[in-house]
Amino acid sequence: MQYHQSVDKLILFVFGPLVFAAVLLVIATGIRRAITRFRSRPTPDEIKAIYDAYLRRLLNPQPDAVERELGKLLPERLLRLYKDKSAVQAAGFQLEKPGKSLWRSKHWQVYCFEPLDLESLNNLPYEEDLGPGFCFATTGRGSWYWIAVSDQRTKDSPVIFLDYDGGSSHGETVAESLDIFLNLPRLPTK
Repeated sequence: MQYHQSVDKLILFVFGPLVFAAVLLVIATGIRRAITRFRSRPTPDEIKAIYDAYLRRLLNPQPDAVERELGKLLPERLLRLYKDKSAVQAAGFQLEKPGKSLWRSKHWQVYCFEPLDLESLNNLPYEEDLGPGFCFATTGRGSWYWIAVSDQRTKDSPVIFLDYDGGSSHGETVAESLDIFLNLPRLPTK
């Protein structure tokens, strides 16, 4: 049998188009994802509607519905917080918790307060180890500030940090009471 030089190019002729098609598929998929991501961004009108809905929920707390769902009572101090419309609208700050020395103070980011309603209760994390409670504020990065509920209405309750962003502060007590938490020195976020 005689060897033909065209056999050397056989692999290129057979697999070349397949490789070319695969590369085109990867490029087309990337372009499609980029277009979908760009189109799925909310418009300014949609952003305003989302914010207006959030603000309406924030300023119209539903503590009775939350307490019925939990089967427990919220602390009195939390109820007072949600009655103070200007306090719950505060956003984008950090609290400074003084440490044992001046350079050891700890900062706790607060992105915004969560609306006190069933939607927030059902969409926010539930910490099995801590029992029933309510996440009243968030860092905006997968972490929340949680307060316990109880069978009898208490005046106040400790504030616990729930860090689902992989930090080491998960379950740490930020303040011995919500009142102390709300009165910590406030600094602008960095």
